[in-house]
Amino acid sequence: MWIKRALVLLLACLRAGLFAVQSQEVPSLLQYVFLPPDLSADDVMPGEGSGEEDGAEAVEPLKPLHAFLKGWDNFLQEQKNSLTAAILCAHCPQALMQTEQGGSTSGELLAVAGQLHTLPPGILLSGRHLYQEEVEDGIPSAVLDEDLAIALFRQGDPVGMTFTLQNQRFTVAGVVRHARTVGDRAEYGLMVPLKAFDKQPRWEVMTAQVMPLGGSGTRKGLTNVLGDWQPDGQAIDLVKEKYRVLLPLRVLICFMAFALALVWLRYARRLSASLVARDRHRLESRYALELMPRFILSGVLIVLMYLAGIGVMILAFSQLLEPVYVFPEWVPSVLVEPREIAKTFWYNRSLATGLVSLRSRELLYLDTLRSYLTVSAAVIAGLLIGPMGRLFRLSGGEDRR
Repeated sequence: MWIKRALVLLLACLRAGLFAVQSQEVPSLLQYVFLPPDLSADDVMPGEGSGEEDGAEAVEPLKPLHAFLKGWDNFLQEQKNSLTAAILCAHCPQALMQTEQGGSTSGELLAVAGQLHTLPPGILLSGRHLYQEEVEDGIPSAVLDEDLAIALFRQGDPVGMTFTLQNQRFTVAGVVRHARTVGDRAEYGLMVPLKAFDKQPRWEVMTAQVMPLGGSGTRKGLTNVLGDWQPDGQAIDLVKEKYRVLLPLRVLICFMAFALALVWLRYARRLSASLVARDRHRLESRYALELMPRFILSGVLIVLMYLAGIGVMILAFSQLLEPVYVFPEWVPSVLVEPREIAKTFWYNRSLATGLVSLRSRELLYLDTLRSYLTVSAAVIAGLLIGPMGRLFRLSGGEDRR
């Protein structure tokens, strides 16, 4: 029976470790998800019309996309000392693509503007990734998922071939390995420059992703500035979300450390009593001065054993309290006031349970990993209850079998 328990426990630990490693592979970006304005109109933005007033030079009219990207560029210029890289991503869940050979399919369209190295690139199978110059100049090039390439062109290496997307012709620059995650609704997708469209599609959602240069204060400041630029968006700090994924594992390890520390302290009490009894027995036949070095050594050993157990308990307690500093929004202003506790709880829950929830694929992926890790931690805890109880009894000399 214990062999089966050990095998299940080993499997659960391996799965928990795998989920933890996968969660830390997500890039530590600050994401701001928002509903974009209508960029498909051909009209100029209000207040941007041409003409001369009071002797001022004529101002060239700005189309919605140009005005939108101008606001994005202003944000990057103002916050250049607070970030190392940034990219703007527009998402369309079902974009129809067609080829001259009669191929047709739909997939998730991702259009980008900004610094490409902000996002981790996919594994390239053929061709190349988009060039930064193509993104900046709006060259109609595309990088396809390998499954999309097969569905659209009936082959896995269509580099150099063309297809029609949103009534505009694009050229395939490269093909990347298929890597669908729980955050992807579509079966496959493609990436193109945002500026490549003569007429912008109706985007479902946009995500501003930045790589902050600093800690939580810098991230908070960038979130406020992004909120001023595009109100009613939702900020997603992937550093916090990655930390949140590991919380079940952190709690499990801390409670295990508490349990092992208690076992060690009970064992230390038994060993201390045994050492004291032996030294007392030696006093019956030898002088105390002669035994003084042994007494000192026994005392130091007893103190070190108790300090080790207490130190582990203090370390585990401090690790349990650490999330308070990572998630200060969950700490009520008055810790012992029930009204403040309820206010803080419902405020944070209302942010996560709105009628309209703006999320990203990385957030959905991390939420799924957290669920898996919670189940794994619960299984590990359940399997360890019996062995820990027996170990606790043995440490106190209570098991007579």
